Amino acid sequence: MTTKKEDAKRLGIYLLIVFLSMLLFVLFRRPMEASTTVYFIIFDLFSFSPAIASLITRAVTKEGFRDMELHLHLAGNIRWYLLAFALPMICFSVKFFLPIILTGHAGWLAGLTVQDVLSNVLTLAALSAVTSVGLIGEELGWRGYLNQKLEPLLGTVGTCLAGGIVWGLWHLPMDLVGCLNSGGTISEAFTICGGRMLALTFYGVFLMWLTKKTDSVFPAVIAHHVFNESQGALAALLSQCPIPEDADLGVIADVFAHLPMIVVAVLFMILLLRDGGSEALRPAR
Repeated sequence: MTTKKEDAKRLGIYLLIVFLSMLLFVLFRRPMEASTTVYFIIFDLFSFSPAIASLITRAVTKEGFRDMELHLHLAGNIRWYLLAFALPMICFSVKFFLPIILTGHAGWLAGLTVQDVLSNVLTLAALSAVTSVGLIGEELGWRGYLNQKLEPLLGTVGTCLAGGIVWGLWHLPMDLVGCLNSGGTISEAFTICGGRMLALTFYGVFLMWLTKKTDSVFPAVIAHHVFNESQGALAALLSQCPIPEDADLGVIADVFAHLPMIVVAVLFMILLLRDGGSEALRPAR
């Protein structure tokens, strides 16, 4: 049994290491602009930094490598795996399709067929079973380690909130460099990245909740992958529709850009409060 002081020390070491990885984008920004190979090397190092930080912290503090939540725990948790896959697609479907419908342009969607939709869903499902494994580099740290160290200090509700916030902040340098390297200005980059950080923070609450509920990082790995890929899949579906190039859905599109993720965060915080904290969520080991 560890004390809160020990947990705080381990948490501090982990966060120091993982946030130092942000310096990669400062130190190598120019080489990243000049070389796609360098860009992807730095991107991969940064993406795996949470796992690297958790392993280094476990070694330095002699904590050991147990309780890394690298188990599937399928029994009794199939519904949470299905939720991990479905919820991102539902959120982004609301984001993309509902503004079109609410502004009276449902006719634009007439080109979609059930076959097209099923094809995209099945493709995502196949990719989730294979390529999502690469996201263990993030989830081993954020959901497999951070939540364990935060919970004794902040409780389950505080852990999910703080975990979402920290996860959103960690993405900022990567997103800023991506925007700037694409020719955007500083103000444009912060505007774009600010919106994305909100989405990541709110979605991070759900990922922390999933891990608490299942005692496994794998549902979060799947949900993370579908979050990354479903936007592109839905955009590909919309490209088949006769949507005017100059279509402007106005304020309603801005509202629904983040509303689904806000609803997700609020919903799962309510579920956490209803479940009554860590003991109600934590499965028996």
